Amino acid sequence: MADDQFPILDVSGWTVAVNETVGVEAKYWVEEPGADMRWLFKSVTVKEGHVHGEDWAERAVAGLATMLGVPCARVELAVRCEQNGCISADLRPPGQELQHGQLLLEERKAPGYSHGTGKVHPGHTVENIRLVLEDALPPPGFEPGFEASAYDVFVGYLMLDAWVANRDRHDNNWAVLRSVTASGGPLRLCGSYDHASSLGFNLTEERLLVVLQNVTAWCGRGTAWRFDPGAGTQKVPTLVELAVKALQAASPEARQYWPERLAQVDHELVLALLGSVPRMSDLARTFAGKVLDVNRRRVLDACD
Repeated sequence: MADDQFPILDVSGWTVAVNETVGVEAKYWVEEPGADMRWLFKSVTVKEGHVHGEDWAERAVAGLATMLGVPCARVELAVRCEQNGCISADLRPPGQELQHGQLLLEERKAPGYSHGTGKVHPGHTVENIRLVLEDALPPPGFEPGFEASAYDVFVGYLMLDAWVANRDRHDNNWAVLRSVTASGGPLRLCGSYDHASSLGFNLTEERLLVVLQNVTAWCGRGTAWRFDPGAGTQKVPTLVELAVKALQAASPEARQYWPERLAQVDHELVLALLGSVPRMSDLARTFAGKVLDVNRRRVLDACD
């Protein structure tokens, strides 16, 4: 492996703490030897002989999130018993438990919400997310330079999704942190996680050759189908439209902060990051770079 490539960690000997039941891929919480730290190992999908790129997508987006200023899980590429995947660091601080958005929306009786499956997601709207996060604080360590609300930070997650073409922000792909100590503590938004469905992770080499001919059209088809578009609405919004809608409901400081952060991203550094991610083919790397360039301009144009 070249010196400038991100490492691939062999976690075959790491102890399995518990199996994770959320999601379709094989997932295990594993304990890092000699460290008081747990990681979630997630295997890649192999479908009809084609190996999907959830692992490299997760690693790339973790780096891109840092460029944008979005708090997120640390991710490393990994292999476990000859099975490729990645590991994602546990986002729970000591004394905290992670509760998915589904539980919070149900607990707060968000208007019209019920946990849906497939393409039906009633009540999973930015309005309801803003409502249920009203008394929550930002994730631990998030310091944007203004007094941000938890919702202000969540808007950054949607900006990240629009940039990286992540269509999988469903109600179990965002969460809050609750204290489990007797003294209690404030509710906090959890850092962002599970960005595997990004950057055309599942496209075959043959399909990449086709979509590279018109990356803008491919990006335009990226819809926020995990969200409820609203009663009487036939058209599912694009990821960009959803992010901009969410941004408009944020604080004035956040409405300025997130577009400025995205505008400041150096595309040469983005390409260098992609070049450091193993397991990506040259075509996948080229396509991801173009997607990030196109979506960045789409988001910034829509914010003007």
